[in-house]
Amino acid sequence: MNFSDIEPIYSGKYDVIVVGGGIAGISAAVSAARNGAKTLLIEKGMNLGGLATSGLISWYEPLCDGEGKQMVYGISEELIKLAAKYCFDNLPVKWGGSGKSKNHKDRYCTRFSPTVFSLALDEYVLESGAKIRFDSRATYPVMEGNVCKGVIVESASGREFFESKCVIDASGDACIMHRSGVPTVDGENYMTYITHMYNLDDAKKLAETGNTCDFRRWEGKGSDMEGNGHPEGMKMLKGVTGDDVTEYILIGKKRMFDYVKTLDKNSFDIMTLPTMPQFRTIRRIIGKCDFNAIDGETFADSIGSCGDFRPKGIGKHYQIPFGALYNEAFPNLLAAGRIISAPKGDGWEVSRVIPNCALTGEAAGKAAAKLALNGTPFGECY
Repeated sequence: MNFSDIEPIYSGKYDVIVVGGGIAGISAAVSAARNGAKTLLIEKGMNLGGLATSGLISWYEPLCDGEGKQMVYGISEELIKLAAKYCFDNLPVKWGGSGKSKNHKDRYCTRFSPTVFSLALDEYVLESGAKIRFDSRATYPVMEGNVCKGVIVESASGREFFESKCVIDASGDACIMHRSGVPTVDGENYMTYITHMYNLDDAKKLAETGNTCDFRRWEGKGSDMEGNGHPEGMKMLKGVTGDDVTEYILIGKKRMFDYVKTLDKNSFDIMTLPTMPQFRTIRRIIGKCDFNAIDGETFADSIGSCGDFRPKGIGKHYQIPFGALYNEAFPNLLAAGRIISAPKGDGWEVSRVIPNCALTGEAAGKAAAKLALNGTPFGECY
């Protein structure tokens, strides 16, 4: 039988479908559901949180400007509180932290347990009224012209079709947007491979201090954001093909294993490996307008303000325009997270981190509910 002959199972109709259960997708689904929309969150893995949990990048970047002013509120703030609620944190006391572990930055940010946070996220999403579908890969949008009627999903049930009035792509790689015909731009990535591990010295220190935050130590065998540590002679990888993804994963794992071979086997253990590739920028849309992270720039359709997690961004204030979340030619498709229209450079760097993924997700969910329930076009949402 040809693949094209396989008739998808009709699996129901929703007001809003969110593709991708990372921080942006979680925020979008919760926002849409709280605004009254029948919402489905589709996640290809078995845990929510994306790079923050499965990707082991378990640092919740600052919600403040580095000079004491909080910039991001809403669901983003709810999530940082949730990340610190059930396990260790190093959130400063003045921002509501326990004070058990010192935050050297003294900003509204925290380290957290990626495993415990992921467990808490299921309850958080379900309490909003949104439905979750795990181990399900949204492969293709079903289009009528430039209108998306829903998505095809591959799962243990087979090939399914979920119908929807509005679709939010929070996939991290803009797969639904790209396959819908929305114009997109590919990114490029340095090698990143981070695990969480401990050794005997870490264990001794934990016994002395009881500081579990520092015990979960990051071990990286790749580059930093600027490319320092990128393997010599290795090309930049986009992450938009299966070959690219496989090469990225294999090289990262090999570098980590080569390091492991140098250690005394009785002196350490790796707590967990990442269960998704740790790409920073894969693909983003070309939207109605761009977010360029220009200090002080304002927009009539601003969804909110944010700061900059980087040292060079201390004191800077940015607004994110709603127009960066959609392309005008596609009336019921929205982007959230690191795939919004943010050109390479400061815009993409600032928009891809946890607080701002939550901010764009919340805005997308609210707009999707307005469209699905009231027919409000995106241009009139903000």
